[in-house]
Amino acid sequence: MAVVSNPRRLRSIARPWVLGASLACLVALVRPASAALGDTTASIARDRIAMRVAQATTTPMQSYDVHRLADPAGGVVREYADRAGHVFAVTWHGPRSPDLKTLLGGYYDRYVAAAAQHRTGHHVVTVHAPDLVLSVVRFQRVAYGRAYLPNRMPTGVTKTDLR
Repeated sequence: MAVVSNPRRLRSIARPWVLGASLACLVALVRPASAALGDTTASIARDRIAMRVAQATTTPMQSYDVHRLADPAGGVVREYADRAGHVFAVTWHGPRSPDLKTLLGGYYDRYVAAAAQHRTGHHVVTVHAPDLVLSVVRFQRVAYGRAYLPNRMPTGVTKTDLR
């Protein structure tokens, strides 16, 4: 290890290291949110941070809660959680798509596979499976979609309730 006799030189050597260490800590703390769809309501708090949400509200319904996250650009994400605290559906609309990897979590790979098979000029991707129903629509200035887990929806809740 080199000995530096000039304190000014020592500060100039230390700065890049301190900056690098600080940046590494920041990246470790500010990770993208993990899965929301199929996850617990704890993922909603992580989604709020990752999406830089300006406004968040919760509306209790009869058998579930609707967590509404609005970003400054005008996008709105709604995450539907049952009484046990599991997210069974997500919907979104706005000028651009939210981070679908964040919202769909473990179901994101199925979306990517469906999008890869979809090779037409339309901007609509759908998945209809017994355990997942997904519709993503993307146009130049608007995006909206809905994903839900039919086998996890509370009794009495229909897809029309997911707005």
